Amino acid sequence: MDLLSVFDGLSACPLCGTLQKSGMSRCPECGTFNTSTQFEERPVPPVADRVKATPADPTQYSLNPNIDIPVDDNVEVEDMTTSWSGGNTNFGLGDDEIDITRNVDLKSLNIPPAETLLEEE
Repeated sequence: MDLLSVFDGLSACPLCGTLQKSGMSRCPECGTFNTSTQFEERPVPPVADRVKATPADPTQYSLNPNIDIPVDDNVEVEDMTTSWSGGNTNFGLGDDEIDITRNVDLKSLNIPPAETLLEEE
């Protein structure tokens, strides 16, 4: 048994080297086109087969295309707002707002001095 028989039917992408089935037109890894079948020249359809553009008829979307858009100032719009009372804008979770350094003497904490990483001369 030939150990290299596992590579039968495979080809390598010329750009990234990924192994792929022979005959694939595009590399599954990098997306490079390996053949030029996608870029073949196709014949232009005859003029008779092309779709002819028809001009839009304004009567299909308006009764009178020369009329102005009516502005109706008398229409009352329902007020969708809700009046709130007695509320505030404090959205905290409660315990997060406690200042823990308020009642602590910082000198009594015995904090070591900061480390000097670079001394300038």
